[in-house]
Amino acid sequence: MNIGLMIAKERIKRNMTKPTLAELVGCTTRAVEYWESGERNISLEHLDKILKVFNMTMKIGWDGDLK
Repeated sequence: MNIGLMIAKERIKRNMTKPTLAELVGCTTRAVEYWESGERNISLEHLDKILKVFNMTMKIGWDGDLK
């Protein structure tokens, strides 16, 4: 699942509007629309803020063996 789709699903699951999420994160509604649609990439700073709003964590990176 891509990050934008995860944001949209969590936002909808929590009955939250795009403007409300944007206000809580400190960005524009249009930015949320871009991220959810995949038109633009989200910065780690904004992703961190969204994850905090949703009270979630996300592991980023490779979790394999270095052999």
